[in-house]
Amino acid sequence: MLLQKRGDIPYILGLIFLVAGVIYFFASNWPLLDRPVKIGLSMLMIAASFGMALIYKKSTTFSYLSNWWLFVSAVSFGVSVALIGQTYNSHADSYLLFLIWLIPVILLAALTAYQPFFWLAFLLLELTIWMKMYPVGVWVQYSDTQEAILYVSLIVFHLFLFYVLSKANLEKIGFLALVMAQYCAVFLLVKHSLYHIFAEFSTLSVVYLAFHVIYLVSIILFWRKFIHERRSHPVIMAIHLLFFGVYVMYNAFLIYIMVFGESNFYTGFLLLIAVFGFSIYFLRKLAKIAKESDKKWSHYTYRFFVGILSFLGTIIAITSISSFLAIVFGVGGAFKYSFLFVGVIAIAASLAISKKEWIVVRLTLQVTGIAFLFFFSYTHGETWFFWLLTVLFAAMTIFFSRLRDALLYYVAANGAIVSAFIALFSDIGLFGEEMKLVFLLLGVLNALLFLKQPGQRIGLLAYLLSLYYFFTMTAAEEPSIALAIFLHLVFAAYFYFHLAHPKSHSRLYRWATWAAVTAFLIWKYYEYVWKLLHKSLAFFIVSALFFLLFYLWGKKNTEAAGNIIRWSWKRVAIVLILQLSFVGFTSWQKEHLLQNGELVALKLEPIDPRSLLQGDYVQLNYAIHRAYQQEQNKNISSLPKGKLHVELEKTKEHVSYRGKDVIIYQPVHFTGTDQPVIVNNETVTLLGKSSYGNLDLGIEHFFIPENTGRDWVEKNIALVRVSKNGDAILETLVKQ
Repeated sequence: MLLQKRGDIPYILGLIFLVAGVIYFFASNWPLLDRPVKIGLSMLMIAASFGMALIYKKSTTFSYLSNWWLFVSAVSFGVSVALIGQTYNSHADSYLLFLIWLIPVILLAALTAYQPFFWLAFLLLELTIWMKMYPVGVWVQYSDTQEAILYVSLIVFHLFLFYVLSKANLEKIGFLALVMAQYCAVFLLVKHSLYHIFAEFSTLSVVYLAFHVIYLVSIILFWRKFIHERRSHPVIMAIHLLFFGVYVMYNAFLIYIMVFGESNFYTGFLLLIAVFGFSIYFLRKLAKIAKESDKKWSHYTYRFFVGILSFLGTIIAITSISSFLAIVFGVGGAFKYSFLFVGVIAIAASLAISKKEWIVVRLTLQVTGIAFLFFFSYTHGETWFFWLLTVLFAAMTIFFSRLRDALLYYVAANGAIVSAFIALFSDIGLFGEEMKLVFLLLGVLNALLFLKQPGQRIGLLAYLLSLYYFFTMTAAEEPSIALAIFLHLVFAAYFYFHLAHPKSHSRLYRWATWAAVTAFLIWKYYEYVWKLLHKSLAFFIVSALFFLLFYLWGKKNTEAAGNIIRWSWKRVAIVLILQLSFVGFTSWQKEHLLQNGELVALKLEPIDPRSLLQGDYVQLNYAIHRAYQQEQNKNISSLPKGKLHVELEKTKEHVSYRGKDVIIYQPVHFTGTDQPVIVNNETVTLLGKSSYGNLDLGIEHFFIPENTGRDWVEKNIALVRVSKNGDAILETLVKQ
């Protein structure tokens, strides 16, 4: 829809920067806002977004904006859940955060059939799964049996999800499910490779050997079906081929390295011959069946196949040739000049290949040759050679301007000129604002080339490179404020121009622009030069400007919405009420515990990272954790599994807090939940959970205002409120 309604681009950008500003603002953990005010603002954001969705739902021209605002409401709920965790110091990036967020998103997807909800649901589902398996701040070590069960379950689940999504006309999301299934399979089979199975044979080795056989048979069956039926989407073939290539490369290299040692480069040469032979065979076969197949299917199958096999072939070639050269010449002067020789020979050999079915061989030789020329340049260390490469690759770009080969040499020319400037500035002792200006210049030159040739492949490549240069020039290196603002404005104006006034109909062109915006927002979140609070205020201003632009210009350059899926506001309102109720009740529950819980002091040791949504936090390791590990080392069978009670007793030590002495407690027993909870003046019981050798108390993370980590490093005591049922909430940290 956005392809025809370019006047709406300012509006959607306004929404994006508004949501980003909200996330940045709450993640900054601004200390001047009280806890209830923060929670109230987050609830207001949820309700206000829903209200805007209802208002636009009644519009004839802008009814589609109701879906956008409803999506913002769903995102705001996730921000609110994260804010509860931040405000009351729950787990950072806990799987529960994403699970709770996932539930209303699934409901909204079912009620509205709006595709962005399905995409968000898939993302949250994956975050839930992986954060559950590998929690933040906890080292989880699964046994081979546990790992096999987990990953096989994930493979089956994702294959089932792929099937369901494909049948539900959500094929693109299904591709992601297939990627995850293949990732799980290859991860498991690479970790338990064929070499390790036979070298360390055990009963479990039979199971993993069966996994290898099943995987190989599945790939063969898919391939035969793909070739004969020609119905599967080429993306499916690309996914299988890429992961299968990684699987084969790893197992083959490992076997030869372990068996033949230094002669491992022979493996690469044999694999390379196999890749080349297979590519020639398949491309000849594809040429024969192309006349009987759908042109689009044949076209994309050809492109994906050539791209992936060329990628795999290049990795094999570079690895094998480098190993061979290191053995023959050692690490000396002759070694670096061998790079130059191989680079020239590889490129020259590629020029002698013209047959279409040999395209994988040609591309592999070209990329390998370019790579070795760069290897020589960096080992040689002379600036003039980078300039020579720039001229050489630029000349070859012009020479092959009518062929796809020009794309490779154009990328190489850009890489060479960037390397030349880096080497030049390094020689004269400059490498700061000057390099940013170089990126600006290169970005402008590539942008002009795209505008001159928007319909050509070289023009589209120039656009992608211009995005890279403009994005890179905004990276944090603490430049002058004026220059930083100017560079950010250039980048913002550039992506807005291409979104609102597109110069190409290519999907890659559109996706790359949106990807640049997304990457920019993510990068700025983790950039520590400017505070999140200041960035959030800047984003709010940018958001307001985009909304203003929409009302001044966008409304006049849009058209009535068509084919908008209608949804029942009453059913969606129920989801809204459930969301607000959850946020309100949970925050009230936490506040009640803070006001009425027993205050105890616990010893700890902190470190300082940053959460995905919740900002900076201190990860805490309590004396309780050390006691648990010591008890575990003595007699692991005596410790309860799953939920447990941690019994604490008073010590003679205390710490001063708000004019009062707070007693420091120490752990004495770890008991099962069948024992009663004790919370009195002498003994306090905490609820905990044992999982894979780790103790989880639910108070391991303390969220702090951004860039204040150093102020909290010396705090060695945690003040914790404990309720009558053993639930704990972290109030603050102090120094003893």
